[in-house]
Amino acid sequence: MSMIFKHIPNLLTILRVAAVPVFYVLMRDDRITAAVWVFLLAEFTDVLDGIIARKFNLVTPFGKIADPVADKMMQLTALFVLGGKDMIPHVIPYLVLFKELFLLISGLYLIRKNIDMSSKWFGKLTSVLFFVAIMMAFLGVSRSITDVMLWICVGMAVFASIMYIRNYFKQVEKKQIENKTMS
Repeated sequence: MSMIFKHIPNLLTILRVAAVPVFYVLMRDDRITAAVWVFLLAEFTDVLDGIIARKFNLVTPFGKIADPVADKMMQLTALFVLGGKDMIPHVIPYLVLFKELFLLISGLYLIRKNIDMSSKWFGKLTSVLFFVAIMMAFLGVSRSITDVMLWICVGMAVFASIMYIRNYFKQVEKKQIENKTMS
């Protein structure tokens, strides 16, 4: 496999990070259609880099950290801009930011403890639902419907956080049992 191909997932992640300020400026300047295309392209590269990384076993430590950071940067930027334009409830981006900061701080602690913090189905489902809700807001779907969808997303985010915490305690318990059997 060529050296260039080996780095495609990470390059796609870097492109996603670079797309965030472009998306922001387009939204700020009310160039919504162009911003939506940048948002969609970023989401497409997220799916593509995941497929390539897994299919060709190109998962890297950089990708494990940078990929979710890139996703959250775009998602939070979209939510804050939509909130600032009064297209969604203003509190939603702050709730999501709080949840992400909590998971980031927890994740940094758990990485040091050698605990698996890889994404799970409930986290991925939450991201997909947020993508749908954000697209609903972009497409001008009724605010009452979009708001309900966003509150469902917040509920899913809380559920995902609880599941990640539960997963952490299971792993800690498993490590304690392994340590006891080894001694």
